[in-house]
Amino acid sequence: MTATTTTETDTAAHPAPAPDVRPAAIRAEGVSLGYAGEPVVEGVDIDVSPGEILVVLGHSGCGKSTLLRAFAGLLRPLAGRIVADGADVTGPAAERALVFQDDALLPWRTARRNVELPLQLHGVARRERRRVADEWLERVGLSRYAERLPGQLSGGMRQRVQLARALAGSPGLICMDEPFGALDAQTRGSMQQLLVETWAASGCTVVFVTHDVDEALVLADRVVVLGRHGVVAEHRIDHPRDSARPPAAEQRAEILAALSRTQSLAPISPRTDPRKDVA
Repeated sequence: MTATTTTETDTAAHPAPAPDVRPAAIRAEGVSLGYAGEPVVEGVDIDVSPGEILVVLGHSGCGKSTLLRAFAGLLRPLAGRIVADGADVTGPAAERALVFQDDALLPWRTARRNVELPLQLHGVARRERRRVADEWLERVGLSRYAERLPGQLSGGMRQRVQLARALAGSPGLICMDEPFGALDAQTRGSMQQLLVETWAASGCTVVFVTHDVDEALVLADRVVVLGRHGVVAEHRIDHPRDSARPPAAEQRAEILAALSRTQSLAPISPRTDPRKDVA
């Protein structure tokens, strides 16, 4: 994957948060998740630090998207607990935003009014809603398209609107579920760069799900590999988002090796800690 990244001096250290943003800490403690009582993933222990970009890698079916929904408060654990800033997550909250692969914009609302939506839901006055929406549309390069409907925008533009909408509410945590997976390579690279820039402007915490190792290495402070039985491996990136010092080929190979050891489609059954299976 090709993507232009910023220098270490710009974003390698966690940025100072915007005045109205409190970067969230969130963790999963012995979490099992599933639907109708049937587990999809179990034994998940992940601790996300305030202001970091954590990327979760894994094969299809391993529970990456399910974990994001639990972090966002849309899914209760079957076992264990999700804790955000010291309190159990029991439902959705304005402090946690979720960005989908499908842009999920309301087709009857203009780009500006889509960005205004979280502010409107929280009773922000109309003039202030418009000011904030216009500010974020400018940051994502869509000021000229504020009055366009989603159907009049390209896929990349719609994802920019969705990113602006997520950030407009000043969340402490943004959960991103393969948001660039449907984009072409060039647009995907520009969206990765835009994410880094907007993250640096807001200072929020990001949990980003992908199945693409190269995308993970472009974005992450830390990469975790998820299998059906929990975290298989964890890798801290030495010089995150520093195009002058990209991650070593050896680190990429280690992550690929961890992915190859996951059995994402295997049935859930009692077994030993999967971390012990990874060198």
